[in-house]
Amino acid sequence: MLLCRFHFSQMYLSNRRTNVFCGFAQTRNWKYKNCQRLGFGLEKKSRRIKTARAIKCFRPFAKFLMRIIDLQKAKTQIARSSTIRDINRQIVLNYVREREPISRAEIARETALQRSTVSSIIGSLVEDGFIAETGAGASSGGRKPTMLRLRTDEIVAVGVDITPTTTTIATANLAGKILNKEILQTSSDRTETFDEIVSRLLKITEKLKNQTVEIGVSVPGLVDEVSGVVSYVPYFYWKNWELKRELEKAVGLPVVVDNDANSIAIAELWFGRPEVRGIKHFISVLIAEGIGTGIIIDGQIYRGQKGAAGEFGHMFVGEDSGGVDCSCGNTHCWEAFASNTATLGRFAKLTEKNEIDIDEIFALARKGDEAAVQVIDETTRYLAVGIVNLIVGLSPEAVIISGKITSIWSVIEQKLLERIAENIKQKLPETKVRASTLGESPTLMGAISLSLIKKFASAR
Repeated sequence: MLLCRFHFSQMYLSNRRTNVFCGFAQTRNWKYKNCQRLGFGLEKKSRRIKTARAIKCFRPFAKFLMRIIDLQKAKTQIARSSTIRDINRQIVLNYVREREPISRAEIARETALQRSTVSSIIGSLVEDGFIAETGAGASSGGRKPTMLRLRTDEIVAVGVDITPTTTTIATANLAGKILNKEILQTSSDRTETFDEIVSRLLKITEKLKNQTVEIGVSVPGLVDEVSGVVSYVPYFYWKNWELKRELEKAVGLPVVVDNDANSIAIAELWFGRPEVRGIKHFISVLIAEGIGTGIIIDGQIYRGQKGAAGEFGHMFVGEDSGGVDCSCGNTHCWEAFASNTATLGRFAKLTEKNEIDIDEIFALARKGDEAAVQVIDETTRYLAVGIVNLIVGLSPEAVIISGKITSIWSVIEQKLLERIAENIKQKLPETKVRASTLGESPTLMGAISLSLIKKFASAR
């Protein structure tokens, strides 16, 4: 990865806003091939960057973009010396994360940072407990280099995963590996749920050695990511919950709150399969009690106004869901046809078996049970309808399905892909549809990702 210094060479002022265009990218050692490999918008034998093209300094999160500057927020957008230092630190940490074991010399060579700068950053990362020296590497003729790895022996992330049924509080290391977790029943009483979370978090904070830990919270509802206010959770009718402020006050650590589907999309970027981590445009679809979608455009979450983007679970897909209500109360939403709740309702209506959970239905489908297969087939049909709408409307490179339904991916994959293909008549670019590799708890991995993100990226 090549570290660039950007100079804003042209500014066009109007009465209300300022357009800033990127002029020249200067590097200590210009390497065209490296820039192309890393996705920089550069033309051969030229340092000029086209003004309409995004410049990717660190993919997928920390990027410099041509954008309209909001002068009302200028005080928070000024690039200070600390900004450059933080970006350099994150780039070095990401090099260790992606290419460990790696030496200081390799990092300096790849980034074009001064060796003294790299050594200083590594020193601070070692002191903060993020990186460990693991011994000598192979020599290329001189002194053997000291190799570096991420430290994975202590807690540096805390995740809180709130779902309509359970709340999971977990700790993780810098690589995102879960170290410990505790699962509670989620109470519809918001205060009771909050108090239970706080009591567990206080026990965790007593044992923390690393004081840079942030708490990531994944919530099944609308979240204003900036303020951390949970606008609405439909399952419990929670409204205007100042979760970030209340939790920071109670626990004394920084808190990052986001919608569960957005959190999963971020986790796919960090911990998903390699082919997903390299994709710039994809949609993560969470099939759970409801349906949520996280939209990644050009490597970043698309949030819309006040974090309300991605509510595709409530798009119209049919007139009558057969008696299953969406969490919003309607019967025509995608969620009322293709969620786990819809599958349970359909199975209960067909078999008159009400005391059964989604895991049991999926297990029956894997065994070839006729009723279960019939129900899952109908769920698959409606899942395809929604995915077709996403593909036609947004043309993502990939759609990633997460949730317990991935446990029967071998059962549904072929029919799902066939139905999607049958209903897309336009000559659109190919969209891959894949099962998530985040495991059985994608929303928990999302919460852990929220906790880790500021250590590895400059902005979300």
